Amino acid sequence: MKRIAWMFLAAAVVFGSADAAKAQNFFRQMRVDSFVGAGIDMYHHGDYNGALDKFEAALRLSPDDLQVRYNRALDLYALGRFQDAAADFKTCLSQQPDFVPALFNLGVTDIALNDYVGAKGIFDRILSDHPTSMRAHFDLGLSQYLSGHADQAEKDFAVATLLHPQYVQAHYDRALALYKTGNLVGADNELTAALKLNSSFAKAYFLRGAIRLRQGDNTEARGQFESAAKTAADPVLKSLCAQIIAQIGV
Repeated sequence: MKRIAWMFLAAAVVFGSADAAKAQNFFRQMRVDSFVGAGIDMYHHGDYNGALDKFEAALRLSPDDLQVRYNRALDLYALGRFQDAAADFKTCLSQQPDFVPALFNLGVTDIALNDYVGAKGIFDRILSDHPTSMRAHFDLGLSQYLSGHADQAEKDFAVATLLHPQYVQAHYDRALALYKTGNLVGADNELTAALKLNSSFAKAYFLRGAIRLRQGDNTEARGQFESAAKTAADPVLKSLCAQIIAQIGV
């Protein structure tokens, strides 16, 4: 009888320890979720430093949590800490190689780090599996343009505009690439599409002014720069427009 009682007591102890471990894990996860929820809220309200504190607190409790590390990487990018963001995205991918959001954002971070070769490799990889990804085509075009390949960038931006005709930035960036290659008519057509979607797009008016100057139409160029100055929120762009208008004269 004593042996049976002892065995029952041992089983109860083992069972109690398992329950305690489960409870500990449960409460740890609750704290992680609380930190992450607060961090995400701060991130969306622009408090990136506050969000970073929350994500790092969550990671101390759960160092292998993929989503927490991914959220910290996004926050680090927002803080301009691109090297640190890239390291976190790479860690996410080492844990889950097919984690496309981490791969995509690593490509965006590579652009910020001026690693255009790395960025192009990433977006090419994404497009091999997701050929209709508008954002991958767009960011591949951006990588091409920034690395001095305006002709190839124009093709990538063109695909982006076909996949998403309402994407104003794609039309504008395609216009930039066409302007760079000397195709002023094509650039003007893309600016028409951009301004049809957003009549207050100051940079589009500015680029059209530059096109008119190259075409020798100073009067029309002046009007475009005046429209750019009127719609620009950026004081630097406003000032640049004023200087060019002054140089053009009446």
